[in-house]
Amino acid sequence: MGHCNLCDTNLGPVIAGSTYWQLVLNRNQSLLGRCFLALRRHLEVVPQLSPAEWADLHVQLVQATKVLTLAFQPDHFNYAFLQNQDRHIHLHIIPRYGELRVFAGVTFDDPDYPSHYAVPTPSRHLTQEQYTALAERLQQLFAENKQR
Repeated sequence: MGHCNLCDTNLGPVIAGSTYWQLVLNRNQSLLGRCFLALRRHLEVVPQLSPAEWADLHVQLVQATKVLTLAFQPDHFNYAFLQNQDRHIHLHIIPRYGELRVFAGVTFDDPDYPSHYAVPTPSRHLTQEQYTALAERLQQLFAENKQR
């Protein structure tokens, strides 16, 4: 195995974490709040997840969905294990929107909603200040709403 981007400690802002998973804000914010849950150990075959990893994935997915809903009120979510560019197990969480959303002075749209989003998705990279503000907002909401 060569270098794994998802094993890199500089992956991106981690919004929240657990024993087995970390919620990471996607650099591409083509859809506001787009993020993914990455397994903390390197594994490439989803059915090889341990029962504890599966159980924790559910808990983390519920929390991530809750926080994104509080933050931006998406109209729908898409969830996907794609693993095309990065084989490391990670689950994409893709909020979908029927109407425009504004965050940090940026207007976000989802022109394909409710159909499948464009593939490949046109990239949207925020300024560092906007990206940091987004990460901090989600981190704050996650901390405030963490399941006990």
